[in-house]
Amino acid sequence: MNTTQQRITGGCLTLLLFGSTSAHAGSCWVDIYDQPELAGSHVRIEGPAELPNLKALQGENWSNRIESLKVGPTTEVVAFKRENFNETHTGPLAHPDALKGASEAEIAAAHDLEISFGPGKHEHHLGEIKFHRSINSLKIRCR
Repeated sequence: MNTTQQRITGGCLTLLLFGSTSAHAGSCWVDIYDQPELAGSHVRIEGPAELPNLKALQGENWSNRIESLKVGPTTEVVAFKRENFNETHTGPLAHPDALKGASEAEIAAAHDLEISFGPGKHEHHLGEIKFHRSINSLKIRCR
């Protein structure tokens, strides 16, 4: 299998992102945006990838910056509020559709959990699920 390699560097951190030319080529990615409604500055991250922090994506700091996102057709994304995928698990993963119908107390209880986004998901405003400008690490998996 052929792979292409992109090196993202910043400060003391060097990340290697591998994009495969296999069946997932071109369909495993996530687009992140710094404005609601998939607007503003954006970065496409090819999967699979594990980003323990977002401080140096294409030379910019994306920590606590993501307002909306679009997931590729063969991609699953898990977003974490803390760096290094560090979250305390007290229940199941929080899914955007479940959180939209949750009470304020339920949302507060899920505040520290990671959140997942499935293939083809367009999340136009992470503020609706209390996750805007609070993502600090990502796992991008290809199906």
